[in-house]
Amino acid sequence: MEDFEKELQAENAIILLLKEEENLDVLKEKLDDYHDYEIAKTLLMLDGNLRKKLFNILPIRKLTEVFEKLDPEDAFSILQETSLSVIVRIFREMETDDLVDIISAIDDKDDRITYLSLIDVNKRLTIKSLLDFEQGLVGSIMNNDFIAINKSFTVKKAIKTVVNLAPEIEFIHNIYITDEAGVLEGAMSLKELISAGYDQSQIIEDLMSTNLKFVTPSTPVEEAIEIMRNYDFLLLPVVEKNQKLIGIVSFDDILETLSEESAEDYSSLAGLSDVDVDEKETVFSTIKKRLPWLIILLFINLITSIIITGYEEQLQLLPTLAVFMPLILNMAGNSGTQSLGIIIRLFATNQLNHKKSIFRHLLIEFLTGLVNGFVIAIGLFLMVIIFNLIRGQDLATGLNFAFVVALSINIALIVATLAGAIVPLLINTLKIDPAVASGPFITTINDILSLLIYFGLASLLITSLV
Repeated sequence: MEDFEKELQAENAIILLLKEEENLDVLKEKLDDYHDYEIAKTLLMLDGNLRKKLFNILPIRKLTEVFEKLDPEDAFSILQETSLSVIVRIFREMETDDLVDIISAIDDKDDRITYLSLIDVNKRLTIKSLLDFEQGLVGSIMNNDFIAINKSFTVKKAIKTVVNLAPEIEFIHNIYITDEAGVLEGAMSLKELISAGYDQSQIIEDLMSTNLKFVTPSTPVEEAIEIMRNYDFLLLPVVEKNQKLIGIVSFDDILETLSEESAEDYSSLAGLSDVDVDEKETVFSTIKKRLPWLIILLFINLITSIIITGYEEQLQLLPTLAVFMPLILNMAGNSGTQSLGIIIRLFATNQLNHKKSIFRHLLIEFLTGLVNGFVIAIGLFLMVIIFNLIRGQDLATGLNFAFVVALSINIALIVATLAGAIVPLLINTLKIDPAVASGPFITTINDILSLLIYFGLASLLITSLV
């Protein structure tokens, strides 16, 4: 809340400056005190005149950096109200990966062609090739702006090359070493290059590291994330099949992808088609997201009602069955959702790539359900006995009923925990995002299984009593 208030204060202060300060040089100097992100947020709040004034004040490099802080949809919305000359200058300065995001956000085919035509030819060809990659692949987020030098360069020539290229390149932390054909052969950090400056006649090939980690454009983003996390990389090179260097994946793109995946997983776990909410959200659009899932779950839940109806005779003979039915269903649902959350996380971090790891995880879930079910069953056994004694039921019948309830919840928790892990695994086998196995579906499946277990055991109890 405190951070939000600070952002709002900054936005209001910038708007006030734009409205009151007439001296453009003074205004430009004052705007330098604000971060690109704060100016970007303010840009969304400005009317046409103030926005035009801001565009005239900010240098094109600064303005481009402000646009790069906007969501692609917001950036495109503002560009639609911006003069073509400004757009061309922004596109010329903007990093390729950010341009790809903006062009991807354009739904209308004619508009997409129009904005692509405003990009210079070489960059346009690169962007069109990146647009061909599906979301979730490295090619969809890679950046083709990087520093690469020839392995035959001396340290002196390498430093001079880096100095010349640095103003045009977003990330210069890593320097990649290639041969004459552009094949990646090594890498070194900027610190290592500068440290080698005491003897500028040294050859880069003698200094570079050849223990390389790289990905291809068709590598899943999750795999790239795992490599960058394990090796603490800020950048990761992207190569073609012949190991020719064609781009990099940067940490900021990875963070953005992680944020999007988390939102998608949350949406799926919540049983929603889309979790995004913005200022334009309406009652109709919210209903459109939620109602289809509720209708599907309504029909699935009818199975639960049918099961209860099928055991109506048992409920009449032993009405106390209905008292503990919600408890067993809720506990099974909670256990299944916990298991689902864990396996979705494991899928996201690529920890279930082998049969051995899958079987190990299922064994862990089975043992977890067994132990949790046993502990809860003991507590519930005692609670049911006390409950029945208070109601005046004889001890023998109370013990039998307590045993049924305790055994039911024990088995239900084991089954629910396994179901929460197995259902996403089956869906993943079908090459579908496992997050689709959302919480409501797992809960409903567990309700059905738990009721069958509970009423099945209760039927045996009633038969023994009769």
